[in-house]
Amino acid sequence: MSARTRKPENLIISMQNTNWTGRYSLWLLVRSQLIGQVFTEDKVRMTKSSKAGFHEDNDPAISFLEELAGHASVAPLQETLENVVGFTMSLVKCDSCFAYVLEGDELVLRASNKPHPGIVDRLKLRLGEGITGWVAEHRKPVAVAANAWADPRFKLFNNLPEDRFESLLSVPVMTRGRVVGVINLQNQNPHHYTAREIQLVSTIGFLAGAEIEMARLEGESVQDITARKKAEDRFYKAFNANPEPISIVTMSEERILDVNESFLRDTGYQREEVIGRTSLDLNFWGRAEDRVSFFEKLRSRRSVRDLEMTFRTKSGDSRAGLVSAEVIEVAGQECAIKIVKDITERKFLENQLHQSQKMEAVGRLSAGVAHDFNNLLGVIIGYSEDLEEHLEETNPMRKKAEQIKKAGERAAALTRQLLAFSRQQVLEPKVLNLNSVIADLRAMLPRLLGPDIDVQTCLDPGLARVKADRGQIEQVIVNLAVNARDAMLQGGRLAIETRNVLIGAQLPAGHPAMTPGHYALIAVSDTGVGMDTNTQDHIFEPFFTTKERGKGTGLGLATVYGVVKQSGGYVWVESAPGLGTTFTIYLPRVGELLQPEPGEARMATLNRGSETILLVEDQDELRTLASALLERGGYTVLEANGGSQAMEIAQKHRSRIHLLLTDMVMPGMNGREVAKRVLEIDPGIRVLYTSGYAEFTHDGSLDPADNFLPKPFTRDGLLRKVDEVLHSQAVGSQRLGDRLS
Repeated sequence: MSARTRKPENLIISMQNTNWTGRYSLWLLVRSQLIGQVFTEDKVRMTKSSKAGFHEDNDPAISFLEELAGHASVAPLQETLENVVGFTMSLVKCDSCFAYVLEGDELVLRASNKPHPGIVDRLKLRLGEGITGWVAEHRKPVAVAANAWADPRFKLFNNLPEDRFESLLSVPVMTRGRVVGVINLQNQNPHHYTAREIQLVSTIGFLAGAEIEMARLEGESVQDITARKKAEDRFYKAFNANPEPISIVTMSEERILDVNESFLRDTGYQREEVIGRTSLDLNFWGRAEDRVSFFEKLRSRRSVRDLEMTFRTKSGDSRAGLVSAEVIEVAGQECAIKIVKDITERKFLENQLHQSQKMEAVGRLSAGVAHDFNNLLGVIIGYSEDLEEHLEETNPMRKKAEQIKKAGERAAALTRQLLAFSRQQVLEPKVLNLNSVIADLRAMLPRLLGPDIDVQTCLDPGLARVKADRGQIEQVIVNLAVNARDAMLQGGRLAIETRNVLIGAQLPAGHPAMTPGHYALIAVSDTGVGMDTNTQDHIFEPFFTTKERGKGTGLGLATVYGVVKQSGGYVWVESAPGLGTTFTIYLPRVGELLQPEPGEARMATLNRGSETILLVEDQDELRTLASALLERGGYTVLEANGGSQAMEIAQKHRSRIHLLLTDMVMPGMNGREVAKRVLEIDPGIRVLYTSGYAEFTHDGSLDPADNFLPKPFTRDGLLRKVDEVLHSQAVGSQRLGDRLS
């Protein structure tokens, strides 16, 4: 195959097969220029070709460069320089062409199309002397369109008047970051050198520079060449084996010369899609200001370390990254070797941790307030009930008592939301079929959401069982449904779906914190206005709301988050403006059998009691109220304001005590400790705990053997629970005592 018919891939092979392994880095630049160059004047554009790169069919410039490279790969240096002169004149309009080689600190003329006696091999210029020396010293091309001979910077030879010229193009010949020569083109008439001509001569300079370097390296020892090859091989292997994405780009155009396998894997591109293109072509930078800041710092400091940025993959996904870079020289051109570390998952976890810490801090405050508030609400609700019962229907004060009671109940509901959000609400988890919970709510949701919301369900009949508090799961679904309604002001569709999912070691995208395992999934989707990413970052925060002032408490989604977390599950949101929202809840699957739901109270009407109850409550007002309600129900009540007084009463009371009714959270001695001490005195006593929040448990869940009455309670709720505990099937006192010990 002749040199003129060589294809770009053969050109690369012929260069790499020489004994200068550095040609690999040189060819990166030559290839990028061939690929990326757009010859605007001649409307010639390089088109994509094979894996080796790009080529333009029948383009004389490409054919010329192929032919020159073919000659250069086999010819001696002098012949190559003569070919450079001849080929350049055939491609670029000029009357004279000169090729200088830098030897020591002098530029020596080694080839010319007009070999005057005593000039070639003898004409020498110092660095900085004339325009040729200036180009070599400053490593920049110079093009003068007219009156070049009159410029005092030019070296004119009085004994060669016919060489006077009007226009000149002088281009540095560079390799491995160093100037090794200069190519000069001269015209006796004015001539405007186009960008294409300057680029072509510069590319020829790269090839000529490689041959000049080859000639010099031929004098090196075999050991030096071997060491150089090993070093370059080590770099190339390390470059491709590095687990972080690495790219080499030119500083001038930000054009990509090479990328490693990690870059291709993480961005999703093929090699031929990125080589020769710029980061702007690929829309790589997520924010334009990141790109500007990166290159400004790189040019001023020569290196950048861990600059946070966002980048886009081929599919358009936005990822977070830390970019580090160093300025290097590749074949005489400033380049940057750039490493981008993907920190998307780390940022996600940091945000999750930050969110969790904020919620925990507010949760602690909320739980502390809720504890005392529930005691106050118990007094308010209890006495309002008492007033309501004793007032005649016609008494206007009865209506006021009813309003006080309703306000107290609303406040109690708000307190329950605070406790649910802070994961301090006491749960009574049972094995549930989520499908039955949703089916029971299905009839109620249309009335709650309104006629313009179409409610659809798609429930997996084989859905796995979960262990959770039924009331709280209902609250979660209702909160999500109401939230969806508020996002669909013009109506829309609410869809509730259940299915089984297996989360393996390879976690779903955006869910790095999930524990692998089997889950039952609930997805609640709407066709509403959707949310942007900034809103999604805050939706689970307490008191955060996008609604008008007075239209929402900001606790609905915070409650959802708290309930799901307290149940051992996970909740995620997917949304975009105009595309609706989907909340997905994962609850761990359990293998236990379904547990029966609590039935109605044991009796339609309450019988009067006759047993003795030891009441332990540190809040005086609530203790007085509870004692009065119990005595009105027929019970004998022994009051204690704390654990010490309860021990004293239990030891001194001569007749039997049937029930210990104790608050869980008290100063000095908590409810469990009180129960343990009392049971040591009389193992037959039944125990009923009461509390406004769950700090007394590890995870907010009661032991199945515990009897519990949440605060605030009503009179009927108190009497029914006491009656239920006193008349339920006896629990072995020794077993209960062992559990508390």
